[in-house]
Amino acid sequence: MKRDLGPSILKMRVFASLIAAVLILGSTVWSQTQPYADAGIGFNGLGYQSPYYDADVGVDWGDLGPIFVEAEVGADTANPKGLNSGVTVRTHGLVMWRATPHWRFGGGVHFAELLTSPFDNHATWPTLGAMFEQDWFRLNAQYLIPTGSDYTLNGPLFDMRMHLVKRFYLRERVGIYAYRDPNGVSPSHHVNAAVDFGILYVFH
Repeated sequence: MKRDLGPSILKMRVFASLIAAVLILGSTVWSQTQPYADAGIGFNGLGYQSPYYDADVGVDWGDLGPIFVEAEVGADTANPKGLNSGVTVRTHGLVMWRATPHWRFGGGVHFAELLTSPFDNHATWPTLGAMFEQDWFRLNAQYLIPTGSDYTLNGPLFDMRMHLVKRFYLRERVGIYAYRDPNGVSPSHHVNAAVDFGILYVFH
């Protein structure tokens, strides 16, 4: 007696097609995922010791697509003057939409926490920004929006990456920050900057 193998073969074909679709989707997502790490040296004019050293790890996704996502976490050794036991932990996430072949627009959130033995201080900023990109160059400009505290820094943060060789990039970040100090006879406003230079390596 012959068995009807039609339904079984159909199920196997559907299963095989599903596996193939998952593998293709996974390879596409992975091909657009770029983990990276960097390390560098910086200088701070905000009453912190200079120079300081920093390191970051992060991932970019969707570099070739209409939506670009970046997530990063890092730390640096910048300490308020008079202290030498502090570490600043930083993290940010952003989402950008492609408007033209070279321009993206969007925003995200930026967080920083200074950890020292006497105290710790932290702040969170929503951000709005724009990104310009070419084959060898990328400039990401974010504006850190203050959240209400007089001491919260606010202002533009520029993140530039320039391709050097193979998977290595020069990374430069410049922040121009303003804040209001309510202490004293009359409130005072301050503007200062921080800049760091480093080498970034893209793993994929």
